[in-house]
Amino acid sequence: MSDVIVPKGQPIPGDPEKKGWLFKWTNYLKGYQRRWFVLSNGLLSYYRNQAEVSHTCRGTISLLGALIHTADSCTFVISNGGTQTFHIRAHDEVERQSWVTALELAKAKAM
Repeated sequence: MSDVIVPKGQPIPGDPEKKGWLFKWTNYLKGYQRRWFVLSNGLLSYYRNQAEVSHTCRGTISLLGALIHTADSCTFVISNGGTQTFHIRAHDEVERQSWVTALELAKAKAM
């Protein structure tokens, strides 16, 4: 097994900083849909389920220059300046804050 040398403070390639189930707004007919989110290397990506991670990303947003704000106790919004906006809902306020903190840290590292 070979060791990968990664500069201090940098995430290990392929090793997500955070991952888990959240609800993403899809459209007016379907509303919020449960999606598997992966935060890694300054990108937030989502999938329909964990099995898709290896082959079918449904969407990705770069945190470089992104605006992250909380909408209510469970909801937060990530926007990258107009071209993409993700409306995301967590199960509760604690989970929402955990994700927002991880996203802000990843954004700071990306800059």
